[in-house]
Amino acid sequence: MKTLRERLLHAMNETGLTNQSELSKLAGVNQSIISKILSGRNETSKYSGRLASALGISADWLINGSGSMLGDASTSLQRIDASKLVCVWDENGQTDNIISWTESIPSHFRAYILKKNSGIAQAPTGAVVLVDPTISPGNDDLVVTMIRNEISLYRYLDGGIHGFLVVDDDRIPVTEVTDPSWIIGVAEQILVRRLRK
Repeated sequence: MKTLRERLLHAMNETGLTNQSELSKLAGVNQSIISKILSGRNETSKYSGRLASALGISADWLINGSGSMLGDASTSLQRIDASKLVCVWDENGQTDNIISWTESIPSHFRAYILKKNSGIAQAPTGAVVLVDPTISPGNDDLVVTMIRNEISLYRYLDGGIHGFLVVDDDRIPVTEVTDPSWIIGVAEQILVRRLRK
C-alpha cells in the first residue's frame, strides 16, 4: 500500500473501526480530516499519529508504510482514546507532556500541575487543574492565573474593572486584577492525587 489513504482504509477495515465519526471521536480529530484522507484529497496529515493510536496500529506503518501494521513482535500496540488526552502547560507555555483524563474533553482545554499550595483547599500542591482558556470567569469561579511568571489558582470575584482574586484564607488580602492577561482560564475540573500513607 503506497498511500496514506490506502493504509488508513485497510487499517479501519482490519480493526473493525470503519465508522469515521467513531474514529474521529477516539482520535480527537475532526471527521472532515478523515474524510479528506479517505477521499485522497489529503496525502499526508499531521494527525496520522493520533489516528494510528486510536486504531491501535503502528504510526510508522500508517505514516510511512514502514514495517508491520501491528508493529514488531516485541511490542503490543493498544488503542488509545485521544479524545481523553490533554496537553500539560506551565509558565513557559505548552510542554511535551500529555495527561489522560477520565472522560472526553474539548481539544482546546489545557492541564496545569500546581507546583505549590494555591491557597484554595480543593487544589493542593501537585493537583492537576483542567482549564478552559476560552471562557470568561464568572463570580466565584476558580481560575488559573499567571502572575509574575507563576501559575496559581484563585477564586474570581466580580467587581472593579477586571475583577478580584481571593483564596480560602481570610487573612490573605483580596487582589485586584489590574491586567486581564493574568487569568489563563476557568478551572473546569481538579484532580487531586491521593498518596497512601
